[in-house]
Amino acid sequence: MKLITVAVVGQFYEAHLLKTLLEEEGIQVFLRNEAIAQVYANMLGGINIQVPDEDAEKARDWLVENGYASCLP
Repeated sequence: MKLITVAVVGQFYEAHLLKTLLEEEGIQVFLRNEAIAQVYANMLGGINIQVPDEDAEKARDWLVENGYASCLP
């Protein structure tokens, strides 16, 4: 399964909020850099919200429609 980054956030709570909201839409979500970003978020460029490639368009559309366009990479 190929994962696509559909959003990047700087805070742990933001990552988990988006993960929960996307999962409620039936989209499987993976958080890249989650553990290390709590300490080094700025150096890593934030926490990547990743989804399977077949759900990437649906996830991006949902993010834009729900006011999270600023999180798009």
